[in-house]
Amino acid sequence: MNNQEMTDVPDIFRYDEVLFVYINDDNYEEAIHEFCRDIYLNNIRELDDKEYLDSLNPDNKKIITNDTTLEEILKKLPRPFTIIQENHHIDKSFRDSYYTYYSNQHFQTKRYSRRLSFFQNIVDEDLFLYQDSEDVPKEVQDAFMGTCVVNPLSKRMIGRTLINPEYLISKNSLPVYVRLSKYTLHIYGKTLTVKAFPYRMQDSETMSCVEVTLLNLTDYYSNSYKDYPSVVPSDILKSIQKQSHERVLPSKGATYPILTKALSDFGFSPRLYNLNSIDSYSLSYLSKKDKLKRWLHYYIESGIPVAVNLMPKGQKGPGHSVICIGHGKENSSLRKKAFQNKYISYKHRDTAHPLINSADFYDEYVIIDDNEPVYQVRTFDKLATFSDLEAVNLAVPLYKRMFMDAPDANTIVRAVLQHEALGITAWCDEFLEPKEDVIIRLFMASSSGLKSFRIASQANHYIAKNYALVPMPRFVWVCELYRVSDYEELKAFGEIVLDATSVPGNGQETDSLILARYPKKIAYRMPEDAEIAFDENVEVVEDDLFPGYRHNLEKYGL
Repeated sequence: MNNQEMTDVPDIFRYDEVLFVYINDDNYEEAIHEFCRDIYLNNIRELDDKEYLDSLNPDNKKIITNDTTLEEILKKLPRPFTIIQENHHIDKSFRDSYYTYYSNQHFQTKRYSRRLSFFQNIVDEDLFLYQDSEDVPKEVQDAFMGTCVVNPLSKRMIGRTLINPEYLISKNSLPVYVRLSKYTLHIYGKTLTVKAFPYRMQDSETMSCVEVTLLNLTDYYSNSYKDYPSVVPSDILKSIQKQSHERVLPSKGATYPILTKALSDFGFSPRLYNLNSIDSYSLSYLSKKDKLKRWLHYYIESGIPVAVNLMPKGQKGPGHSVICIGHGKENSSLRKKAFQNKYISYKHRDTAHPLINSADFYDEYVIIDDNEPVYQVRTFDKLATFSDLEAVNLAVPLYKRMFMDAPDANTIVRAVLQHEALGITAWCDEFLEPKEDVIIRLFMASSSGLKSFRIASQANHYIAKNYALVPMPRFVWVCELYRVSDYEELKAFGEIVLDATSVPGNGQETDSLILARYPKKIAYRMPEDAEIAFDENVEVVEDDLFPGYRHNLEKYGL
């Protein structure tokens, strides 16, 4: 529990019985507090109005308010707002846990959850409930902020929560770039949609933080892509049981190797990265932690949510699990450091253009942490509220045909960019100053999304035609190239596109190269071609800088 406090009990009015609750600047502190208290008390047992409330304490005036997470969420919502309650909501996840676990206990736990729906401003009850159509008016849809399920538990009662981050992230943390999914919800027969990432709290009995991580990840993927099944807690427990030599209920937690095995059972092809397994080189300025953060950033920039295992420094004691779904704004001091960590191969040290990695510009990440309200923005060194925890493992739920992972893509890109025949030096001398710094931005994208974006943003017909004609697999790794002066506006001068279904070869860095674009030059490789090559006789006239691809993440804030 976060904290406890004693509060006065009202004589008659009970917020848990009201379908429409209105919160404004005048009443929000008292109303939100009493609203959460009444819901908590209703979760403990069926209330018999004032008689049971009075019996809770000898002085007949005080009761104990429990977990304040719901209260913290409500206080962040912009006022005024309306809460619409569904008191007999069937939540698929909790109902599964109920029949798997809670129904077997001696003391009774209720079956029904409560769902709270949040709307900006005041929503008229008659307008919402009694109109003929299942579609709500546009102004009601536009005012819809999301939902929060409250399970009938006495602790850690927040269930499946879907709220748009626009209404919860502090203005001081903006802008942020996050990966969301569009959910369709049916509230009293009305259909509404919200963009969100699923959040719920562990109940500490059927689910620990690792199980909640799995449930939130599979919830997001099953809603976003038809390739993945919808998963309930018992499915996760069955998967974990296969790897366990003892019972899994009540939950004792799970390790990240077991988490990745469960992801495999649900149709993913996951990669697991461990901080202590990263190779270190004496001549490199990058620490193991720097490399792990880079890999995390590549995947986040690709729009792939990543499970992060936090462990105590020294590896002794219990750890924690969170999901990273986005990143924050650039850090100016980190940007200066990134220029000090520029990459130049020793072989090409006299002629190469130093590579500045844009992943090093960022340190703030958007986290789903079941110990805190949804959408926390934290630095990589402090992804958890506990200061002694650090990121040790990354579990990445990759698509089954994504064979090239982030570290391999980074290695291949650097080799291509410094390749004697295909690299920057060979084709950008007229555009760049000798040994001028180049900023690289690495991410994965769907080929359909990349093609659509490039074609739509191209004024040059020949360039657009090349993007349209070249066959690509479902996913590709992309490295955009920027001059330092153009990066602020995200205007690139070139890019490298790699086949994400290929694997790195020994000394064959260009085998996975699909397309290479430099100022006034473009080349691509057809599936039947042995290699990619530029035609020196074909020069693209009036080839301008092009916008960086931003469709993997959604931006919130200026």
